[in-house]
Amino acid sequence: MQFWFARTAAALPTSRPARMKQARGRAIYHFALYALVITLVILSHPVAALAADSTPQLNRAIDQQKSELNETRAKQGQLRQALRATQQKLDETEHAQNALEDQISAIEEKIDQLETQKDALSMQIAQLRPQIASNLRLAYALGDQATLGTLLAHTDALTTERNLHYIKALLSEALSKMAQLKQAEKDQITNQQTLKTSHNALIAAHEALASTLQQRKVQQTAQNQLLTAISTQVDQQSQHLGALLAQKKELDMQIARINAAAAEAARARAERRAEMARHEAANPPRSGKTPDDEDQTDGKAASAVEPGSPGAIPVRGKIIRAYGAPIADGDMRAQGILFSAPQNTPFRAVAAGKVVFADTMKGWGNLVIIRHTNGYLTLYAHASELRVHTGMRVSQGTELGLCGQIEGRNSGLYFEVRRGNDTINPSRWSVYRNVSTHP
Repeated sequence: MQFWFARTAAALPTSRPARMKQARGRAIYHFALYALVITLVILSHPVAALAADSTPQLNRAIDQQKSELNETRAKQGQLRQALRATQQKLDETEHAQNALEDQISAIEEKIDQLETQKDALSMQIAQLRPQIASNLRLAYALGDQATLGTLLAHTDALTTERNLHYIKALLSEALSKMAQLKQAEKDQITNQQTLKTSHNALIAAHEALASTLQQRKVQQTAQNQLLTAISTQVDQQSQHLGALLAQKKELDMQIARINAAAAEAARARAERRAEMARHEAANPPRSGKTPDDEDQTDGKAASAVEPGSPGAIPVRGKIIRAYGAPIADGDMRAQGILFSAPQNTPFRAVAAGKVVFADTMKGWGNLVIIRHTNGYLTLYAHASELRVHTGMRVSQGTELGLCGQIEGRNSGLYFEVRRGNDTINPSRWSVYRNVSTHP
């Protein structure tokens, strides 16, 4: 190009009119360069704006999932701590039960000893009664003999008094011993009743502890079951989070490649326009058509929308999960729309654009990504079959593929709208609003 300009400059005449014409050419050339700079700034701005978006909704969803996982793990830790406290209480209750059982055994042993002592006292009392009766009879007999002897003067009064004193001493000793035995027997009965009262109280306390122990064992079982459920939930959330991270990484890498390719294409177009401007500075174009006119077809929506019920685009089906609906037990929000449709139902392009990806992707199945004007991207996932290929230009309503399996045994289509890496509610995009309510 520099060689062409050099030859052109050498061929220009050196007269004053020629120099004026040459000055005008330089002015046009400078203007073209200025236009080139402005064009590059305008073209690079959307890509930079998209790249500057550091908080995409998928990142927020993953952060939310991480937060939920951390909360579940915190609950798991709290439950384990509660289980340890319950186990400690169980140990304390069992220890108290064992102590009560020892006390009950000791009281029962004392009761048995008191029963034995009571039986021995009863036997002694039974043995004393004949002795006391015999002494009473002897005293009675001696008393009668002493009185009769005194009357008949066979014995003196001193002898009689001595005999009576001896008999009274025997009776007093026997009666005192019997009184002691009776008191001991009474004390034994009192002690036995006291021990039985204590025994009954200990039995009641033992039963209460047994009931408490049973309740705590039931509580421990319930806590173990809850811990198992929470641990399972932690595992599931971890697996779900891992799957989300893997899907995000794969999709983000693909979107980054698409954006990079778009930026490269924009730079290539800018360079072609700059070269064209430099060429036109010396050779004004004969027509208004530019070499990049074919790149503008993205904005020309073909009237390929087939008539039918609302929702024929992107698919004739029922929305079973709207954008922003809670998923994963409320831990996340849907970032696209999930349509239910019979297997192999055709799905179509929402707007004209260029297919920048048409292949399988882990977690998304057969996936189509179309780039539209103004930085919009549409994604169509879980197709059973694709009808387009990468690099193909499509019109609005072009059949892209057939619906496949979405969740479980259900079939349908997952549809998502992005602007850069950030998902948006499709209803905010006027193009989708128009075609999704097409009669």
